[in-house]
Amino acid sequence: MKTMLEIRGLHAFYGQSHVLHGVDLDVRQGEIVSLLGRNGAGRSSTLKAVMGMLRSSGSVRFKGVELIGRKIFQIARHGLAYVPEERAVFPTLTVQQNLLLGQQRERVAIEDMWQLMPQLAARKHVAAGLLSGGEQQMLSLCRSLMGKPQLIMVDEPTEGLAPHMVQAVAQHLLALRAQGLGVLLVEQKLDIALEISDRVLVMGHGRIVFAGTPHELRANPAVRQKWLEV
Repeated sequence: MKTMLEIRGLHAFYGQSHVLHGVDLDVRQGEIVSLLGRNGAGRSSTLKAVMGMLRSSGSVRFKGVELIGRKIFQIARHGLAYVPEERAVFPTLTVQQNLLLGQQRERVAIEDMWQLMPQLAARKHVAAGLLSGGEQQMLSLCRSLMGKPQLIMVDEPTEGLAPHMVQAVAQHLLALRAQGLGVLLVEQKLDIALEISDRVLVMGHGRIVFAGTPHELRANPAVRQKWLEV
């Protein structure tokens, strides 16, 4: 599989606070890589740094092009999408209007989104603010896909969702992988991450402290106890 995203020695800062300390990771085409760790470990900061939202140093290369120093819209146009934890839908606009806002010059047909997530098609004319949390998460994900990305970064997509919606989100992420997209996933629910990921990375104190397969993490209770379990 072709490597899409290559991160080497990534440092990032919130003001004077140094939050990432030399992060290295890769995401290949058609694979799901999960970033695991406790709150404050640096997982969300990693996604924001890649997207150009934090002051950063080091190297972030996407399809061979260096992203450090580029503006957010330039990174998005290069084929990298970001779905934030807070979902950030436009509540007074309809589902369909929210999706159309995600279109770029290389358009994705909105019918493709209805086919991917039929439950949204049934509510296309409903204001996004009236959707359930799970439906808003689906909408945020679909809006990112309207830009026709080649890699999508998703932050805590199952947070606060009912169990059946958690499974629905997991199945949609697997569908994206099957279409050849790379997925960099921040996920708090260990069972879901281990179920759908090709590789998992554990973060602690702004660094990668474990990298391996889901099977290797399951077989390593010391890492789980030190860096994941409450």
